[in-house]
Amino acid sequence: MPVASIVIEGYNEECNGLAPLPDTLEGLLQQDFPLKSAELILVGSTQQIDYWRTLNPGGQSFGQVKLIPVDPADFHYWHVKNIGAEFAESEIVALIDSDAMPERRWLSSLVQSIQNGADVSVGPSLYRGRGGSPYSPWMLAAAFTSWALVLARTRSSQRPQVGCIMAHNAALRRAVFLQHPFRPIRRSFCSALMYFELVRSGVKLSFEPGQRVAHATTFRWWLGRRHFRTGWETYIARTVDKNWPRVRALEKIKLIEPILLRMGLIFRDGPHWFRFARVVGLSRLQAILLFPLAVLASVAARTAEMVGMYAVMFAPKSTEYQARF
Repeated sequence: MPVASIVIEGYNEECNGLAPLPDTLEGLLQQDFPLKSAELILVGSTQQIDYWRTLNPGGQSFGQVKLIPVDPADFHYWHVKNIGAEFAESEIVALIDSDAMPERRWLSSLVQSIQNGADVSVGPSLYRGRGGSPYSPWMLAAAFTSWALVLARTRSSQRPQVGCIMAHNAALRRAVFLQHPFRPIRRSFCSALMYFELVRSGVKLSFEPGQRVAHATTFRWWLGRRHFRTGWETYIARTVDKNWPRVRALEKIKLIEPILLRMGLIFRDGPHWFRFARVVGLSRLQAILLFPLAVLASVAARTAEMVGMYAVMFAPKSTEYQARF
């Protein structure tokens, strides 16, 4: 029986076109974990499966490779993640997207985390562009605004703790995953809903700094899709789970709520940058030198979110496609 089942879905590859699957596979083949003890599960459309067969995904490196075609009617990001877990044969289900690049210690870090007693393991997510390093100043600042919410706010002396889950970089015990699957809502916040549910159920979550991936991005996608969508979805997300963060007093002043809410997030981002910088390996001096860029990225991202909130307030139908997922 394999130690870990790696689930990759083809949703982002088909819908966003940010990065080809072979890049992700190449990253997996460079892992410092014995791949014969892992199975690779690829879930996608019939056309994608036919194409992936020509790539000989994984070669002879993995213990086994499964190609799972999905009916077009069921083909959505969260649903195909759930399907992958159902086909997994190991205790550990590792999730990564078809447009994400795992670092060398990604698989060994998450396996060790689960084997040490965690039920769920998450790690830092970075960004990568066309030819750019995930550790370039711009990429670090952009990733901070998008993905640092997986890192809970703690004192500097405390071990990093989990504040959310990102489905492109997570590992769960299969039994836990099957009991708490992603909700079939066609919006981007379902991993946050899973996090709330897991916390309420009392499972053990672990944050592993070595469990890193770099998600593909472009400036246009980062600002015009990723963060615009976050703001646009705010009004939907906070109605579907009682634990969704909200400031009820601000909800009563709808016209200025987006401005005040996003200003508050910018001020929150300041100290949070130094937590994020620490877990991705930056020195204190590097974090200080890059702080102005992190603030600039925060202002840009939160402004895009504010625009998204006003868009859904005044023109929900005409802006829904821009906020698609």
